[in-house]
Amino acid sequence: MGSSQSSSLKSDKSSPKKNDFITGIRKFGKTAKENIDHELARKMMIQREVQMAVNIARARDNIQIFGTAWMSLVSVITVAKIAKKPVPGVAAVPVVVGGLLLGNMADMAYGNKLARVAKEAEHILEYERERLVPMKQAPVSRFYTQDEKALFFDKATPAAMVWPSSMFSRSFLPCGTLEQEKDDDCSD
Repeated sequence: MGSSQSSSLKSDKSSPKKNDFITGIRKFGKTAKENIDHELARKMMIQREVQMAVNIARARDNIQIFGTAWMSLVSVITVAKIAKKPVPGVAAVPVVVGGLLLGNMADMAYGNKLARVAKEAEHILEYERERLVPMKQAPVSRFYTQDEKALFFDKATPAAMVWPSSMFSRSFLPCGTLEQEKDDDCSD
């Protein structure tokens, strides 16, 4: 009888140690997860910053290349006009279109276009999330609710069902390949 009491006392004494050990393991697991999440977020931030810097650098490089070509065209047209040589009216099209494109590139390279695009992306994420729902075959589609999927895909028409593709593209598929064809009677 005394031995059973001593063993129950031992289990009572070892129980707090086990609980402390388990609590310690849980704290360690939670801390490790937080550290991993923090490190992943930091790496994502660095990757985002690098990608944005590359986009800005690409825009600046494009300005140098296309800006030089556009300026050469405008200079040739200006010299021809000063020399009273005939310049076709069509030459105004690349001057105007090129100027607009260069303005867009300059806005990306030196302006606040990235900030405006980021704000628009925030708006889309907050108010137009249904536009981001992937196809049902995508591995991440499981993270979207049926309501989110229904908002976008129920309104969409497959590209092959829109004219002029609808005239011929689906007619070459074997019978029963598409869901709507399974419903049709094509067992003839």
